[in-house]
Amino acid sequence: MKILLLSHVPKIGSKGAVVEVSDGYAKNALFPKKLAIPATPEIVKNWELKKQKEQSQKEERKEIIKKIIPELQNHIFEFKVRAGKNNEVFTSIHQNEVGNAIEKFLSEKYKLVGPEDIHVDIKPIKDLGEHTIQVRIGREDYIQNTRVTLKILADK
Repeated sequence: MKILLLSHVPKIGSKGAVVEVSDGYAKNALFPKKLAIPATPEIVKNWELKKQKEQSQKEERKEIIKKIIPELQNHIFEFKVRAGKNNEVFTSIHQNEVGNAIEKFLSEKYKLVGPEDIHVDIKPIKDLGEHTIQVRIGREDYIQNTRVTLKILADK
């Protein structure tokens, strides 16, 4: 029986492969565990179309990320925090706030960029002024590192 593998099966094949296996193995082992489906011509054609669409989206995302990097480097993200008379800060800026600000900035222009494409790993910032931080943009197939400038202002 010809089957389409939905995930990697040791000694059989990798995800997306069309292979020939015995009817019993397919019906008793692979189908119940949702590791494979029968490889009808229509299913194989739809699988190929899906792979092509995913590949084109990856390429489009890669091009968008290349455009994004200079924009992020030139933009200053401003945050206002509560501060006292002597500029002592009562709160801090966390990585999720920075990630949300970057996502909001990018989502206005680019549809394929979402929260899963923005990776910020910083300690909370408790000082006023400008700070440059490292940010990773992209997913497992294409990731770019860049620097982003944050400006922390006192909100009195």
